[in-house]
Amino acid sequence: MVVLFDLDDTLVDHHTAFRAATRTLYDSLASSVPFDKFAATWAASQRRQYDRYLAGELSYDGQRLARVRDTVDPTLSDDEADRLFGTYLAAYEAAWTLFPDVLDCLHQLSDCRLGVITNGQEHQQRLKLARTGIAGHFACVVTSEAFGAPKPHPDIFRHACALLKADPEQTLFVGDSYDVDAVAARRAGLHGVWLDRAGVAGVTHSPPVIRSLRELAALVRR
Repeated sequence: MVVLFDLDDTLVDHHTAFRAATRTLYDSLASSVPFDKFAATWAASQRRQYDRYLAGELSYDGQRLARVRDTVDPTLSDDEADRLFGTYLAAYEAAWTLFPDVLDCLHQLSDCRLGVITNGQEHQQRLKLARTGIAGHFACVVTSEAFGAPKPHPDIFRHACALLKADPEQTLFVGDSYDVDAVAARRAGLHGVWLDRAGVAGVTHSPPVIRSLRELAALVRR
């Protein structure tokens, strides 16, 4: 069996690192805006500009600069915006941690071939795997930057299957986004599994759905 994983907020706790790095950026600015308002603006810009990146409207670096201008000052030069994003990025990288259920899951699936499909920069996403100590568990890592198209494009899922010489119909893909991960994987012919850590699944969400990666090994065996 082949099992493929999303990375951010599936294996690595992106949300907590994002929040900590947002605080560091805020403190570096000595802003008069309350932190909660600043954080909400930064998060909203991240979602908006990342969607533009996914749609091909911006480069990966371009969406980063746009986020800084949205939140701090629209007149910032590229160098100024890049410097401020660097402050955020250093803090974000320092806060990378695995979710508590990750290592147990990977050990339970040690007899499977494992891989990662992730939207993001090749260097940064591989660095996450290395710094959190799990890079050696994966036979392939496919990033949207290296492949040339992000999830939910079906070809990125099929490309990972091809690298592992795996039949998509015999491959599971697990991710924290119902649409971008689970549904997109199913449309590409894989078995898409939604990791619903927040427990928000409703009647409109088709199974399989799991609340923790500790449930994944049993699902694979079934």
